[in-house]
Amino acid sequence: MNQKNSPTRWRGRLGFVCAVPFLGACVMVAAPGGPSPQVPENGGAPGAFPNTSVSSVNIIAKGNSEAFDARVEVVGFDGQGPIPWSLNRYNRGDFSVRLSPADPTAALESLNLGFREYAEIGVGMAVNQAWRPHPALGVVIPTARQNGPIDWADGTEPFFPTIAISQSSSGPGYNMVNGSYGNGDLDINTGRAGTGPNGEANFAFSVTWFPFDQGWIGGEFGNPGPAGEGVWRQATSHATGVTAGMLQWIENPAGSGTFGGSATLRLPGVNSLTDGMLFASSSEGSSTLNIVGVAPVTEGAGWHITIREDEAADAETLAVPSQSPFQWVYIPWSTERLLGGYISGSDASKLASKGDFAVTRSAEGVYELIVPGKNATSGTLILQPAALEPETSVPLATRAFLSYEWSGEKMVIKSFVTTGDVTAAPRDVDFYFAWIDFASPLAPASSVRLRNLPAAQVTPSEVEGVAAVFKEACVAINTDEPEILVTTIDERNVGGHLDPITGEVATSAVVGYFYDPVTLAQTRGPFVILGNTSGILNRHDAKYNPVSKQYVVAANARTYAGANGRAIPLIALVNPASVAGEASPVAKAFFYRETTETDFDDVSVAVSTKNGNFLLGAELKITGEGEGAVGALFDKAGTLLTPEYARLDRLQFNGDEDDPDVVYLPKKDVFLYVVNTDVTGGLVNRVVGSIIQTVPNQAGELQVMDEQVIGDGSPASTAEGHPASLENPLNGQIITAYDLGGNSVAAGDLAFTTLGDAPSYTFTPARPETPYLTGTLGNPFQHNHPQLDVDPVHGVFLVGMAAYGSSQGNPSAYTVQAFSLEGNLLSAPYGAPFFVADAPGGNSGSANYQNLKYSPQSGSFIAVYNNGTAATFITSVSVTSDHAASSPAPSLLVSRSGGNVVLTWPTTASGFVLESTDSLSAVNWTAVAAAVGEEGALKKVEVPAAGAAKFYRLRN
Repeated sequence: MNQKNSPTRWRGRLGFVCAVPFLGACVMVAAPGGPSPQVPENGGAPGAFPNTSVSSVNIIAKGNSEAFDARVEVVGFDGQGPIPWSLNRYNRGDFSVRLSPADPTAALESLNLGFREYAEIGVGMAVNQAWRPHPALGVVIPTARQNGPIDWADGTEPFFPTIAISQSSSGPGYNMVNGSYGNGDLDINTGRAGTGPNGEANFAFSVTWFPFDQGWIGGEFGNPGPAGEGVWRQATSHATGVTAGMLQWIENPAGSGTFGGSATLRLPGVNSLTDGMLFASSSEGSSTLNIVGVAPVTEGAGWHITIREDEAADAETLAVPSQSPFQWVYIPWSTERLLGGYISGSDASKLASKGDFAVTRSAEGVYELIVPGKNATSGTLILQPAALEPETSVPLATRAFLSYEWSGEKMVIKSFVTTGDVTAAPRDVDFYFAWIDFASPLAPASSVRLRNLPAAQVTPSEVEGVAAVFKEACVAINTDEPEILVTTIDERNVGGHLDPITGEVATSAVVGYFYDPVTLAQTRGPFVILGNTSGILNRHDAKYNPVSKQYVVAANARTYAGANGRAIPLIALVNPASVAGEASPVAKAFFYRETTETDFDDVSVAVSTKNGNFLLGAELKITGEGEGAVGALFDKAGTLLTPEYARLDRLQFNGDEDDPDVVYLPKKDVFLYVVNTDVTGGLVNRVVGSIIQTVPNQAGELQVMDEQVIGDGSPASTAEGHPASLENPLNGQIITAYDLGGNSVAAGDLAFTTLGDAPSYTFTPARPETPYLTGTLGNPFQHNHPQLDVDPVHGVFLVGMAAYGSSQGNPSAYTVQAFSLEGNLLSAPYGAPFFVADAPGGNSGSANYQNLKYSPQSGSFIAVYNNGTAATFITSVSVTSDHAASSPAPSLLVSRSGGNVVLTWPTTASGFVLESTDSLSAVNWTAVAAAVGEEGALKKVEVPAAGAAKFYRLRN
């Protein structure tokens, strides 16, 4: 599993790095590390990065009978954990809560100081040396922990509490994304139903944090898009696995063209009636709060989301479009340690539940909840009204709002609706609740955990007023430096590119873009790679050659003038930016012209990482047979080594060979040709393949072994199509993904094949086939041409799919399904593959319209996809959970000796190199320049302590 230039596999099943800030201790977390805190002068660093667990805090806030003004008294915390909290800047109705202070005990000294408007904000105070909860890393759900009517005897009317959150805050802390110190990110807003005096109020409340890195699914939507489409509040404000296209805002009022206040949220593969609960909070942030109601859609097809001002005294006055932001989190019934329920408002019966609790209805809108063994300081509740509002013109979620408080050994939950400026009335309502235990909170069921960067459009929509049309998408990964090449086809040549072979103006061009695989920042492009002066280009492919340190790009040129108007493969060798400088990256461009008057179609390229030779595979029209598949071998400089093409499809000649692919298998040092037969001949729609040597035989011919069937071919009546293969770095098996059932299907299988030794290279099924997608008729979506690659560090391979044509209302999107290297499906948080990024305008099921490759430089999968009409997009997906099957990597231990840092690891760990970096946010690991000694059973390195944080790892 060890690969040159790949990031190390960290300790055991955990993402493990040793951080030594100011000679601090080594920190181990089962989640990605956070950014390095940028500590200001006279300040202090925050505590551990809070992305490993759900955590809650009960905050006791009070009014005062002396006056109604901007002040509040915060008596203290009525329990918190397991991650500690702090509260720094606050006034009536606004509370800046923070996570994981470095010194939780000292942070409490800023509370219980009497009736005041703000806490102190000095950088040296313990209360400020904490993290600001950020919507890119998780969701915050607040709960009113005191029932109305509340009367502080301050001269105002008794009130009924409402609560929400705000992304603006004047309280300081550390940014969870970049580690900077400053104000912002989160306030809790506490208010009163009705208009009231300014809408703000003081009362006890709780806050619960759900970190995405732990596996929670949620996000923060912003205001509606122009056509009512869902839009994230920030591009990163959501978990991996949900896309903005899952939310659709509804016209309000109908036919007005105005959207806001009402929407439908649909999670793929989730039945909202039976699978889990949805909790939401307004994040609009004004002093007059909004409240959010949810209601399962009939037949479980998602949730109605309805947002209203808390002063709205009628059902159909909804929040205006500019006040629609909200955060939400999905809690499935499969959640570990879940104690919660979906409760009927009419009789407190359990519509669905998990855990040991009792609930009764004691009066209209009043419910008494008993959780055995729990008390006011051992945890908190999150609450969500979950019902339709009665007698509305269109389906709308309830306008009820909830609160609770302890009374003896029970929690009394109350439901109200606003009836006037300062009045509210009890209302029975169905609701969700979950108990959040401070010592042992709920956790997502075990699943693979992913992070992804927001998708970006690679190609322009127009050039100088001319609409651009780009088709297809490929990516080639530079394994020697942090660069990737993204290729796509400028079908109208709006860039005005010249054909590099003829120097004439092209009608269609393959263009390239260089990207940084870590940040997905575009570093150069577009630049022309190949051009066709008399027709279109299509079916292109791109690979990186680590021997020549160039990219190899091939495409099929239809009616190419340089080949007497025939369809012919064009090939280019492309230098990386570091070599090209200001010149064109294209080092060489040429076409492969065989001797017979026939036409090529789909082309693919594979590169030997040992000798640099590359194989061109292609479909070819063959008289009397339809289409066959052929191959030709080139050396690293593009010199043809096998002058005449060789047939690859030797198992049966009659019938088309559909979209052949070629890949390199490094363990065997051979090429693999893989294809599906088409609709005629003895083998109909079966996946087949053959082994091809990386060097010619003594006669200068391509060495092609016998073609064999891949997979079990069962059931024989079901078509197998559009395969893609890779070599498993764990055991050398060939893993092949293919769609099942024809074109635009909702099913696909994985075949696992043991490859025998030379000269026969016999294909033998290694284990039963495994579905990567199980569905029918567009449920959960349609797809074709799966792609796959492997992350050898975390022991995971992903199958990538361009999803479209869902019969369930799921958006067109780029999706992935995750498997361990043993071939076992790794559970996702819902009953469908991960939806990674929306595909604006749709998706294409054609060949070469999406591509997925693992980048060892970034430790992430790079995905490119084209919407089939005009635009190409890029995103990346990183695996953050460890599923490697081999023995654990060695533990790296850190201690101090005087002014030095001592790092040790077992002497049995051969081949490991000690590396360090100043920051986990950049790929700049370097070998530690220090002698490695031995002390007993340990290898030992001793280095001077640096003044700033330093991170260490072992890499094999």
